[in-house]
Amino acid sequence: MMVWLVAVVAILLFGGMGAFAGLAPAICGLVALLIAFILGKPLTSLVAMVLPKDFTGHPLAAWFPDSMFYMELVLVLFVFYLIGWGTGFWVRSKIDFWLKHIGTELQRMTWTYLNHGVGLFVGLIVSTIFVLIFAVGAYAPGYLSTQTTPGETGQPWGINYLNSFSRGMKETGLDKIASRWDKTPRKYFEACDLAGLILNNPSVMYRVRNYAPIYAIQERSEIADLLKDDGFNQALNSKAGGWTIFNNSLVLAFLNSGTFSELRDQLDLNDFTNYLTTGKTPLFDSLKILGEWELDVNQVILMAKKNKPDITYREMKFLATILNTYFSDAVLRATLDKKLVVREVVSTMSDLVDTLSNPSQPKIMPPAPTLTPEQLQQIQQMQQGQQTQAAQTRSAARGGVFSTGRYREALGHNARTQAALNEVPGAEVQYNDDGSVKVPEPPKIQKTSINGSWTGDGELYKFTFGPIKMDAIIDGESLMLSTGNVRLYFVRKY
Repeated sequence: MMVWLVAVVAILLFGGMGAFAGLAPAICGLVALLIAFILGKPLTSLVAMVLPKDFTGHPLAAWFPDSMFYMELVLVLFVFYLIGWGTGFWVRSKIDFWLKHIGTELQRMTWTYLNHGVGLFVGLIVSTIFVLIFAVGAYAPGYLSTQTTPGETGQPWGINYLNSFSRGMKETGLDKIASRWDKTPRKYFEACDLAGLILNNPSVMYRVRNYAPIYAIQERSEIADLLKDDGFNQALNSKAGGWTIFNNSLVLAFLNSGTFSELRDQLDLNDFTNYLTTGKTPLFDSLKILGEWELDVNQVILMAKKNKPDITYREMKFLATILNTYFSDAVLRATLDKKLVVREVVSTMSDLVDTLSNPSQPKIMPPAPTLTPEQLQQIQQMQQGQQTQAAQTRSAARGGVFSTGRYREALGHNARTQAALNEVPGAEVQYNDDGSVKVPEPPKIQKTSINGSWTGDGELYKFTFGPIKMDAIIDGESLMLSTGNVRLYFVRKY
């Protein structure tokens, strides 16, 4: 057990030094140690300046500043103890000189009897002080390390050592003593529990992304880049442990960003943890609008027929064409900061709403249809047949072999062909250089995102998109937007 190993090493080191050097060096070392403890703040600042920046400058070091202080203090105390212990040899020489030339035999015998025994006792006191200070310094970082490291495989030796020491502290009860001296805020330990929950259960990342405060800012570069990073996701899914995760370059950039500071100050960790474990968030459950919603085109058309029984087939078909062309991929996003974004819609959304309200007088028309190669081939054959019929008709007019009945049938076929052509705008067949039918490019529909805002709570809301104002009602996992004759139905995406 690592705790016992540290204790034994400390006892052998400082107890042995006290017993070997005697009372004077041990006492001088203890006095120097106490002086260094009193002057700990300025002295540890000097030590921090010479330590590697990977040790003192890592973002995680800011999570437990008191622990960093105690770790640096261990170095300061050890150096001062050695200085005091070395100075004690000079003091011992003066005492030996006095006893040899001035002291009585009883004093010499008493000194000889007490010298090494008291030195050992003082050394044990010094070893206890060092073990306690080391335990206090390891308490907070050890709590994080044990929470975020599923196993020892692939971990640096320092992490495995820290985890073993922390578990030993808990088994021996040393953690209770260390916790009395540790001044790390309680919120830190809640954050450690949260980090451990996420790193040991990667599947909850879906909920992490969709937690209201994070969802509202997840498009910021430091969050978006991190969530898309292959290295981060691979380490998370493989449960590589906190050391690997926290040393990812994008994680470090996030920890040093203003976004992290903002989240750290705003997040309610108890509510966040409850949401990750149960999917429920008492803090934001009343705001049912939060999240992403997809347009349900079939539901819009079905309810249009239900709300207006006398709607014509042509209007129904036109409504379906407009929705599938301009609105089928629409996604509505509502965030905690009362902002709305509708993605994948035409920029002239007001014209689209007017067209849906009054399909008999549309402000937006569907684009001309794009013909498939089969349709173009069929038109080509119709045109060739039309030319053949025209030639036969002219032959019949000059006394050809066609009867009057066949002539009328040809005229009727020609009329049907022409009518079919008239139904397809721009149906003139064009050819490539190799003689094949040229397929025209499909029309390009420019889609964009439109920003808005929302107010309300519970099931009732009001949406504003510039001049467009809409009432919103939530029923379970469905959202209905209404303005005048328009009713748009959305279903929850998450």
